[in-house]
Amino acid sequence: MRFMGSGRSGAFEWLFQRVSGVALVVILFLHFVLIHYTGDGPVTYEKVAFRLASPYYKAWEMLFLSLGLYHAMNGIKLVIDDYVHAEGWRTLLTSLNWVVTLAFFLFGSITILTFTYQG
Repeated sequence: MRFMGSGRSGAFEWLFQRVSGVALVVILFLHFVLIHYTGDGPVTYEKVAFRLASPYYKAWEMLFLSLGLYHAMNGIKLVIDDYVHAEGWRTLLTSLNWVVTLAFFLFGSITILTFTYQG
């Protein structure tokens, strides 16, 4: 039996994969410069904790987490759509992909949003 696809073109996923990739490169560059080239001396727990106490830095890190996870999840979904032709397996793997992504988002969000600095 020939695979006929889901009827969706996947154009949005393809385009947003490229857009999120470019955005991630920019955010990663700014993140790297901010962490490693501003301030004095090496990166320490106290410096990171002080930065993470700021709501702006938390928002920045949440954006980084969200885009990174979406980019990774969408990439895995595109691979599943391209190479898994059995409908049952595709549904199972896509569902598992969503569960793992949501778990990583939950754990990352809890880490970023509930962090407090007692310095």
